[in-house]
Amino acid sequence: MRKRYKIWLIVIIILIVITSGIGISKIFFSKKEPEKKPHNTTSIISSIDKFGYTLDDRDTKYMQSEFKNLEDILASDPIDYQKYAESLAKLFVIDFYTLNNKVNKYDVGSLEYIYNAKKDDFNRKAQDTIYNDIIDNTYRDRVQELPEITNVEVLNVEETKITLNEQETDAYKVTMNYTYEKDLGYDTKGTVYFIKNNDRLELALYNPDVEATPTNEDSENIE
Repeated sequence: MRKRYKIWLIVIIILIVITSGIGISKIFFSKKEPEKKPHNTTSIISSIDKFGYTLDDRDTKYMQSEFKNLEDILASDPIDYQKYAESLAKLFVIDFYTLNNKVNKYDVGSLEYIYNAKKDDFNRKAQDTIYNDIIDNTYRDRVQELPEITNVEVLNVEETKITLNEQETDAYKVTMNYTYEKDLGYDTKGTVYFIKNNDRLELALYNPDVEATPTNEDSENIE
């Protein structure tokens, strides 16, 4: 009986030694997986579904305030299209020129405000110009000074006509000045032209910095 007890005791001791050895070897010899950095993701916090406009959680407080103003304008009946054009012009400038919340050069702002037939060209040109030097911030580790719009002053809103696809079209013209948190040399004024698509306004032409004749050829950032 005593002999059997000794055998079991020896077996238990051996098992304890083996288990301890495995645990120690894991601590000292196993490779620790590198900690994965969180991806830079965004989510929609508000939307105007009928018009296809959205607001993201990464958008600035200034843009959030102006988006609320647009919601109020579009909720009215009838819609005041001059106020609509003024608010949409502000949102376009805020989203397009605020680069410090963009993930990379492909994350172009304000695309939802652009006339659909010109959206691809606008996106492509933005990536090749103003968005081209944005450092990727997928893992929130970017060290780069980028602009943020802090104020858009609307100077004038008027009804006009533009030549679009060789046809004369009614439009709303909005001229503006822009202010940044810090002047980094980006555009500070411009003119946008909105056309009406059913009840929705869409940006058909944009001339930064200069008062230009509204034609397809001279619209710098839209074509």
